Amino acid sequence: MAAGNRSVLVVLDSRRVAERARADRTVFAALDHFGVAYEVLECGDYMALPPGHAAPRGAYVLAHDGAGAGIKPQVAVEIAKSVRGGAGLLTFDREINGWPAALRSLLPASRQSEQTDRIRFPATRHFITFGHEQDEDVGLDMPIGVCTFQTDGTFRSVASTGLGGCVVVLGQVDGGRVVAFGTGDQLYSEDVYGHVRGADGLMWRALVWVAAKPFPMRCIPPFVSARMDDCNGAYCAFGYVDVLNRYGIGPNLGLFIAEMGPTDWAAAKRLFDKGGADFSMHAFRDDLYKAKWHKPYAVLKDKPDLSNGGRDVRFEGLSIDHGTGRDLDDATVERNFKRMDDAFARAGIKHSRVINSHFGEIGWRAVPGFLARGADMPCNNAAVGQLYGNQPSWRPKPYGLRGRNGRSGLVIDRCPHHPGITHINMSPAHLGKTHMIADILSGHTPFAGESDRSRPQDAARRGITNVRLGLDSLAFGVIMTHEERIDAISPGDWETVVSAIIRGLNGWDAEFAGREHVSIICKRLFDSSLVYAETTETGLRCELCGHTDGPSPLTIWRNEGDGCTRRTVEIPRLDGFRAVHVT
Repeated sequence: MAAGNRSVLVVLDSRRVAERARADRTVFAALDHFGVAYEVLECGDYMALPPGHAAPRGAYVLAHDGAGAGIKPQVAVEIAKSVRGGAGLLTFDREINGWPAALRSLLPASRQSEQTDRIRFPATRHFITFGHEQDEDVGLDMPIGVCTFQTDGTFRSVASTGLGGCVVVLGQVDGGRVVAFGTGDQLYSEDVYGHVRGADGLMWRALVWVAAKPFPMRCIPPFVSARMDDCNGAYCAFGYVDVLNRYGIGPNLGLFIAEMGPTDWAAAKRLFDKGGADFSMHAFRDDLYKAKWHKPYAVLKDKPDLSNGGRDVRFEGLSIDHGTGRDLDDATVERNFKRMDDAFARAGIKHSRVINSHFGEIGWRAVPGFLARGADMPCNNAAVGQLYGNQPSWRPKPYGLRGRNGRSGLVIDRCPHHPGITHINMSPAHLGKTHMIADILSGHTPFAGESDRSRPQDAARRGITNVRLGLDSLAFGVIMTHEERIDAISPGDWETVVSAIIRGLNGWDAEFAGREHVSIICKRLFDSSLVYAETTETGLRCELCGHTDGPSPLTIWRNEGDGCTRRTVEIPRLDGFRAVHVT
């Protein structure tokens, strides 16, 4: 029990090579992302377990099919006793008949003969199924064999197969809680369904629900923020940001700095001074606001006309050739950084730590320049050093996701080629035919003829879906759009969109925040780990390791009726190791 009595013990058996390999991507990657303190019980290991390794623990996780069968009978007795005494059990092992008897006694009777290509959620809601509609039907990308369970007064179904068989079951066994996934971890395999598609909450909430309390996690708080690309202030000199600010949201704004007029720069300074937004260099120009096919809602009189009324439309980026993907030469990149510095200095604003380059395209020559200016966290789901198309298979953490369109979804990982850069982005781009599913206004405004009129309710529905996806994934929600689409609708329609998204989060844990702040906290969590959790008569002792550049959150879960609630405590800056006591 080197990790404490509120840690998780994860059972795996490396002799089951294929099953263990899949669990690396489905279960272990998730536990790392959730930020729990965990150790493993390796059934394939020939060395003796240290004293007290099996119990007590906060929870036990059987990570894959066949994991339970490898547990020695005496160890199984210890685990079962611990669960009956108040610990939790979460299992993804469908081969229940092979378990030692002591473990089998913790589950209801089961059978293993059904195939399903869908998962259905019952009419009665539960903490574990929060976020899913009553009677919601989720189609899988391929059918899988499942283990179904009998339910009674002790166990209840929280998800079923297409034929109605109970496939995710929960129950109370003496003092402990149990959740069994009859889908195994295969539900979270990318070819079946996968992570960051709306089912992650089922996993992390199951772990939280079963675990003995208090249960600590180094997870991302339920942040909701915003990001706008292609920004020059629009017709309202960033007035649309005030709507977000009223709800506590401070967006990151990716600026086309050559397109901004005096009124726009003055508004940027106002927002910067009050902390209403953070600002990044997007590119110099794109000229969309002057394109002949763009009909803005209005036009500021002092907006510069770089394209001669739209007759000479050009793109000019900071560091990479948007046509070839090749880095611009040293002298050009140096000159462009000076142009950026001068523009920001004249306005009295500073560049964000967030790098928000047009299409996420950051040339290698620009990386030292950004780092020298304190900008170290790209917010796009793109690799550094190339165009947005034809992304390499760089398998970013936490899940190495890659949609059928070649796009990544949730990305919180170090740049594989430069340790100073940390990518932090939450996007549903991997789920659409194109990445534009991330833009809540795409297809819902008259911009470029995408719609015959403004459709604020449709935009709000997409925004709610996108934000909820981030929260369900234990990541963060982002309201994202390209400013040229805001430029095509009325202030009233924008207000309708934002207010409807906020209302759509009623009942959800949501912490409205600035986009730069979200990245900073995510990086601090990524750069550190919870390694020990022990509850005593005087409170909860947690030990953490890593290096952070400031305070970071520790989430403490407690039971409340048949559900769970969280509170966040602040952990001071970490410089290698710190032990904290939480009461």
